[in-house]
Formats: sequence, C-alpha cells, structure tokens
Amino acid sequence: MSTPGLSPRAAAPAPAVVPRAPEGTRLASFGLEGDAGAAHDELHVQVAPPGPVQRGRLRLWIEGAIEDELCRQGAVPPGVTASSDLDASLSDQLYRARLIERPRLHLEIDSLQGIANLSGALDAEDSAVLRWWLAATLERPVRLAFHPSNRWLGVYGPPVTFGALLETQRASLAPAAVPAAPPEVPERAAPASLGTGERPSAKRAMAALFDDEDFEELRECLEVARVDLTTPPPPLVAEAEPAGAPDDGPGDLAAPALDADAGLPGDWATEALRALDAGEPTGDALDARELEAREPAPASAPLAFEAQELEPAPSALRLVEPPAPPVSPLFPTATQDWQRWQLELDAARGPKPLAVIERLFTSAYVPLRDAVARGIAPASATPVLDAWAKSFDKSYSDVFEALCHRGKRPQMTLDVPELAQRLGRLHGARSVQLVLVDGLRFDLGLRLQERLRARLAEQAALAERLLLWSALPTHTSAQLELIGRGVAALKERSSGADAEVVVARGRTAQTLRRVKAGFRELMKLDLVEADLAAPGPAEAVRLDELAEDVADALGGYLTTLPPRTLAFVFGDHGFLLEPQGSGTAPARQGGASPEEVLVPAFAWLTGSMQ
Repeated sequence: MSTPGLSPRAAAPAPAVVPRAPEGTRLASFGLEGDAGAAHDELHVQVAPPGPVQRGRLRLWIEGAIEDELCRQGAVPPGVTASSDLDASLSDQLYRARLIERPRLHLEIDSLQGIANLSGALDAEDSAVLRWWLAATLERPVRLAFHPSNRWLGVYGPPVTFGALLETQRASLAPAAVPAAPPEVPERAAPASLGTGERPSAKRAMAALFDDEDFEELRECLEVARVDLTTPPPPLVAEAEPAGAPDDGPGDLAAPALDADAGLPGDWATEALRALDAGEPTGDALDARELEAREPAPASAPLAFEAQELEPAPSALRLVEPPAPPVSPLFPTATQDWQRWQLELDAARGPKPLAVIERLFTSAYVPLRDAVARGIAPASATPVLDAWAKSFDKSYSDVFEALCHRGKRPQMTLDVPELAQRLGRLHGARSVQLVLVDGLRFDLGLRLQERLRARLAEQAALAERLLLWSALPTHTSAQLELIGRGVAALKERSSGADAEVVVARGRTAQTLRRVKAGFRELMKLDLVEADLAAPGPAEAVRLDELAEDVADALGGYLTTLPPRTLAFVFGDHGFLLEPQGSGTAPARQGGASPEEVLVPAFAWLTGSMQ
C-alpha cells in the first residue's frame, strides 16, 4: 500500500488564473446583492475550472484558489486547525483577509463540467460543498458568482437518515386505513335490570344469551339430564392436617359453598328449566313489556374479596448496564469519526503538497492516534497509522536537504522570531516574549492549550495557533542554533548543532529559565524533557499528566507578564513513546517521524480580557 510522500516537486498546484468573464456574459450571483460599490474592499478570487482529477476534491480546489490569492496579497499564513473543516477554514481565511483590509470575499467559480460524471451530475461530496458555500452567503461576507454553464449540472440534495427512509418506505407500502363496519347485532330486549343491581329472570337472561336454535339444543340437554339444581351441593372442606405436615399445594384449600338463595348460577338454571317445561316463548318472541311488568328479584349479594399484597418473586436475571465507552477530551467525536480518519490516511497515496500533509496530520493522523491510545479505535487501525508515519519519515528525510536550498519551504522553528514579531504588530502588542517548551509535540500542545485556556480565563487570550516543522536532526541544540542564526544556518550547518543543551532536573525543571539563542533571548521550560528521560505510564495517561504540570508552570508565568504582551509559546521538536509492559519506555528523539517533526506554536496575548 503506497502512502503519502513529500517531494520537492509536490508543491500545491496553483489553479490557473482565469480571465474575467466577458462583458456580455452574465454570472449568477449570490450574497451581498446590490453592493456593487464594495469591490474595492473585496478579496476577489477566480476559481479555475477543475478537471477530472479534482472530482470529489472541490473543497480543496476552492480553498487552494483562496490561499493563493491571500498569499499574493501578503496575508499571514493559516492557523493550525484552519483546514480541519469548511467552517474553520473560511473563518481563518476571512480573518486573514481582514488583516489586509479585505473584509469581503468574492468567489468567481468557472465551469464545473470537468468534475461531473457521465450523467452530468456532481458527486455527493462536491454537491455538499456547493450547498455549504451557498448557505455561507446568508451569514458571512461572501459573494459567489457561477458561470452560466453550471446551471444544468446535477447536484445532490442533503442526505436523510436511514430511519427516516425506512419510515417513508413503510408509509408508502401500508394499505389505506378503511374503518371496519361494526358487527350487526340482532335486536333483542335488553335486560334492563343488568347494571342496576337487580337480578334478571331466567327467561330474560336466556333470551339475551341464546337465539332460538341454541335455545332448543339447551332444552334437549336439560330434558336428558333433569338435574335438580335447586339444592346446592355440600361444601367441600379439607381435613385438618397435623402441625408440621408438609404443604402439598393447592389441595389444602377449602372450596367455597354454593348458595342458591344468593342468586348464584344454580338458581338461574332451575328457573330456566321450569320456563322450558312451561313452554314460554323465547328469543325474539319474548315480550319485553311482560318482562318489565314483572317484579324484579332481589339483588344478589356482592362477593367480598380480601386484598393481599403479593411480593414479587426473586429473579435470577439482573440487568447489568454496559460500561460507558471511552471518550477523548481532545476529539469528542472520535467514536463516530475514527473510521473516516482511517480511510483518509489509507487513501492518501503518492506525493502530496505541504498543505495537504499538514491537514492530514492535524485532522486525521493525530485524532486517530489518540483514539487508538484511548481504546476508542481498534488496534486494526495501527498499521494504517504506522504506514503513514513511515512514509512521512522517509519522505522528509529524503527531501530535507533540498528544502534547505529552496526558497519555498514550510514554516519552521527557525522562523519563530519573525513570526512572533509579525503577530505582535498585528495584534497591537507592546512587547513580545518567546517561550520555548522543550519537547512540546503537537498532541501534547493541544492538551496544553485547553488547560491554559481554563486556567487563564480572562487574564489572557489565545490570539493565534500555528504548526511548525523542526529541522533535522530534531534535537534542542539544532533548533536553538537555527533560531539564533536564521535562514542562513540551513545552508551552512555548524558543529555547534551537536552540542549538548543543559536540561534542568527535579524541582528546577518546573521553573522557566533564560537561555540564549545567538543574540536572541528566550525563556525555556525543561519540564517535558526531564520527564521523558524515564519510563512512565501509558501514552494517553502520560501526556495528560504532562499537560497538567506544564499548564501549572506556564499559567503562573503568563499571569506575571505585563498587559498587552504577546507570549509566543512553541515547541522545538517532538518525541516518540514506545510501549514497555503496561506503560511506556523513555522517549526517543532525533528522528523524522511526524511526532518528532511537527510541533505547535501558540500566541497568547496577556492582559484583562472582556
């Protein structure tokens, strides 16, 4: 399986500059209608017509066109999580456009026929991108213009849940509900005494229950049996058993006696037999007026029941709630998204531009690695992660020498002084302070960011987040030399890069100390580097504990800085933690893996924040 590589020729292919549409061509516009006078403060971006290679990548094609225009206008580089999703990317681009006094975005999208399929329709991913951009014009300072040829493109609508689809299918297959006709009941003389506490006569009861044919069959049965039901049978009484005798079950209970005078079924059957012998009319021939004229029999005595509270029988079955699945504090949607991250890494084949590699690292590699470490994603995702990391290691090692002599390269740790000064001017800071956290790799930096945000509250605000690349070898001494000497140090590496840097140990590691990098002075925290020299717990637990300790040390220091100070907190290199028993071994440094090369940088602006 081939994995993403990095080569000096893998720069992002800039979309060709598309000439403006002729005067006679009308473009369908959306957003900021009637604001023709605002063209001077717009960032005008022309999106070239994509080809079949860009099918399913319309989002990256549009973002690449905007990034190229921002670069031509001299805007600052994008933030760390700028490419994590469409909303974050547009927010970052609009923010950087405002810094160059272009608060509005005008996109001119040329023909999209090149990425349509044989039926003339865009795929689901590109359709979702177009729907999102159209919705963005309603709430963002964005204006879209489409070439007229896009009018006949097929575009998919928003998806529906599978449950809703099932309900729709079930409703279409269900027959129309037809109210059932009530059953025809023959009209009979209703026993008026029923429900009023009066006992009905035998003739009225029999007429209400049987028709003529059934009544004749009952008459024949009674003629054969001629059972005298007037005398109730003797009550059944169980013999008393000696004390301590075993309980044989229901046979020990006494049956209640039948009382003929109480209106029980024995008296009704006798009256019915006499009525049959007398040849009285039955069924529909029974005169209701005659029934009403008779004096009703006394009401039957109500039956008394003794309420007893039954205890539920103990059950051998016990409901056991399944344990709650683990949740990642950094990526709350890891349970639903880890498969998508794995597919993105697995599908990234061949050389890729630097921007794509950074996006895959921040939005797929780091979240999936954290999900595997916390047990959210299965161990089957580890080979995909290892393959992507191995490809990154080999590609960066092969291309590093070429990057040192090329003008176009990623933002590196040696650019920290210039980046900090530029951000300080943009945010109106009175002073800039460089803070180096030795060994701060990217995922540890994300943990640190959330904890610092909670600790600082209104005392400091996060102004910028950046992603930096460490030079090879990824040691503190090499990075300090590059920071002190600048870009020239990339072409001429001195022997000073191999010199050891003193690392504070014990309690002194929790205190920031001043170090020199050439003629520049910065503050350095050795807490992470000191902890990595010894074995520790599992990777996720170890990084969480380290983030707590670093947040305590940095939080106390940042609160002592004067207001409007831009504290540029950054890492110089990362590290690798290998499993050792139930924990992790001492960290490994100096290589070209993504954990060792890619490090975070945060610009905190101190002072009272409202």
